[in-house]
Amino acid sequence: MHSPQGGTQLAELSIVIVNWNGRHLLFDCLSSLRNQSLKGLVVILVDNGSTDDSLSFVRQHFPEVRIIALKQNLGFAGGNNRGMESCSSEFLALLNNDAIADQFWAERLLAAASRRQVGIVASKVLLASDPGLLDSAGDGMTTAGVAYKQGHLEPADQYRTSRAVFGASGCAALLRRSMLEDIGLFDEDFFLLYEDGDLCFRAQLRGWEAVYAPEAVVHHQLNASIGTLSRTSVYYGQRNIEYLYFKNMPGMLLWKYLPAHLLNDLLACLYFSWKGRLLSFLRSKISFLATLPAVLRKRKAIQSKRKITVRDLDRLLERKWLRSRLAGK
Repeated sequence: MHSPQGGTQLAELSIVIVNWNGRHLLFDCLSSLRNQSLKGLVVILVDNGSTDDSLSFVRQHFPEVRIIALKQNLGFAGGNNRGMESCSSEFLALLNNDAIADQFWAERLLAAASRRQVGIVASKVLLASDPGLLDSAGDGMTTAGVAYKQGHLEPADQYRTSRAVFGASGCAALLRRSMLEDIGLFDEDFFLLYEDGDLCFRAQLRGWEAVYAPEAVVHHQLNASIGTLSRTSVYYGQRNIEYLYFKNMPGMLLWKYLPAHLLNDLLACLYFSWKGRLLSFLRSKISFLATLPAVLRKRKAIQSKRKITVRDLDRLLERKWLRSRLAGK
């Protein structure tokens, strides 16, 4: 299979899509994968116990797609894990069911992973509603321990160059299997939201590199799956922010940036109170405290295997997060 630059297929690639009652999204998503320039792709749809006609639709219209039908909803983390466990390819791509891939998306993700130490490749994710604006150009991590989308709602033309990033959004990312064997799959206790930030943090701690591939483009129907400010998104997002921080931040940096983390919590509390979601916010923090012993056990295992120095990790963290937070970005 020849690339637009005259190269050849680099490696076998499997693409995992998690679906939950997303019948209305699947035609566009799966059609974009059927039309990929890279041939021989294995496309796996993991269905999280949908009650719509997602499965019958896929079987009828996309018979080439491998289906894993789960009896219950295991969330984004559990669904993706089942998909990744079901295949043996060295490279795995994750794609949201509300995303549409450019024709050369898969091929260009693979090209960006040509160096062995690259474990994660981030796509250029554009807003489907306005392709001139970015959803993300790779993910960053703040000193407060919150993952964020780099370039979110900025002009897409400003992010034309490949560069190192902290991580990649699970919306559209490439993962190397040997990296996953080293750091583990998604933490299923996250269930939904920030599980990708957690995985990327663990990868950084082990010395794996993440890069942004500006030519690997997808269009994302933002929040089409879980909604904006839903009780579900507030609960899991705010609980999982605590998981992310207390699992992964090395001890010296955890104490150094704890005031920033608590300030972020305070700002979030005020914001969600204003939006009528205070109860969901409080439930999230109570749930975190109830599971803190388990989180600390995971932390001990993660920190004992850390390869990167505290100083090098500190350089990767974004310090201007408060300005963006107060500006509502």
